[in-house]
Amino acid sequence: MTKREALERESDRVLRDRNRRLLAKPPEERTHFLRKRIGFRASCL
Repeated sequence: MTKREALERESDRVLRDRNRRLLAKPPEERTHFLRKRIGFRASCL
C-alpha cells in the first residue's frame, strides 16, 4: 500500500464519519447552513 492509497482511504473514512454524525442530528440542525439571514431575527430557506 502506498502513502497515497493510505491517505485516500483515511480521507474516505473521515468523510463517512462526518456524514454519519451529520445525519444523526435532527433535521433543523442539519440544514442550518441552508438558511439565509434576513433582517435581525428572521430567516428563510
